[in-house]
Amino acid sequence: MYVPIHPQLAPIIPIMLRSGAGHPDADLSAASTSRQRSPEEEAQHMYATLNEYLLLEHKSQPKLCLPAESENGEVTTGARDGAAHVLRCLKIWYDLPADVLISAINLFDRFLTKMKVRPCHVPCITVSCMNIALEQYAADTNTKRSISVEELVSISQSACTAGDVLRMSRVIVDKLSLVAGCRVVTALDWLRLLRSMLLLQAEHCGVSLPAGCQEEELVQMLEIVSCDAACVNTRTSELALVLLYYKLEQQLAEWSSNEETVIPEEHAYYLFDFARQVQLHCQMNEASLCAARARVRHVVSRYERCEARRDRQRLVWRLSERTLKVLRPTDRLTSLLPTIEEQHFAVDATPTRTRSGSVSSENEETSDWPRSPVLPVYCDN
Repeated sequence: MYVPIHPQLAPIIPIMLRSGAGHPDADLSAASTSRQRSPEEEAQHMYATLNEYLLLEHKSQPKLCLPAESENGEVTTGARDGAAHVLRCLKIWYDLPADVLISAINLFDRFLTKMKVRPCHVPCITVSCMNIALEQYAADTNTKRSISVEELVSISQSACTAGDVLRMSRVIVDKLSLVAGCRVVTALDWLRLLRSMLLLQAEHCGVSLPAGCQEEELVQMLEIVSCDAACVNTRTSELALVLLYYKLEQQLAEWSSNEETVIPEEHAYYLFDFARQVQLHCQMNEASLCAARARVRHVVSRYERCEARRDRQRLVWRLSERTLKVLRPTDRLTSLLPTIEEQHFAVDATPTRTRSGSVSSENEETSDWPRSPVLPVYCDN
């Protein structure tokens, strides 16, 4: 049923809907270079970007159909999630922005949507997607790339060479028809856009947005659900809207349980009516939106249960001897000098040597990737 627009929403909503198209790569949070935008101009800019995102959304939407168990050598959902966790560990290891991670996961899912690959090629494809995402981010932000392909290969333990990654990167770019300077709209772009629109709407109506809707928390939750195959085929705009209002509902529930905090009913009405207007404008199906909400709740609740475990393990890195020699070239140095025997006629003149405390894992084959070395048992970030 259509929800009528509240009189206080009327000044902004029609202006937004009449706005023209805008470039999706524009910075939503930055002010105009010449002067600060007025609320009406900011609303026009945001809804112009919204219309542009709607036109480009289908290009970045994966449609994966992976089996739970491999029968004929197919890539399974477990292998897909393992690759996504490897990408997130690389993001944490190098302290990369979330844009790189979400873009790399999106590239990986779209490539598996188009191409049927063998499990042995998944490690190389994973590192190649991260390599392309780094190149795209450097081009979008006009910055210099600081991580080389060799470093990615060494840390990821993908059992491939830098040349393999470069060749696979060219294959991915060709199969996905990636064009330089044309960035694909991801769920992270939708999340930032919808949050900015909600902030503007709340400010216009005099409603205080809950503290739980901070961008950092929303982005972290998006990373969590993006690493789970259950949410991979969810429409990116629906996923962003569900995540935004999931955090909003959590905060409102906490406020309602606290007797000291009183929220006017009209404030909650303004916030949820805005979501209804976005749903109608983006033509989101009610059943699809409810299904996406159920999947997100399941993934997040499972993550929160793991978070609550006291005996959980920290991030575990399993290094082979080859990698350890690269990272620790001084592992043969000793901490104590051997004792020099004065008697030349001693039976055993060879002194005992005390080696350093460096400990490496067993020399394992790399065929079990991505279980080794950077698949986390649990990650705090």
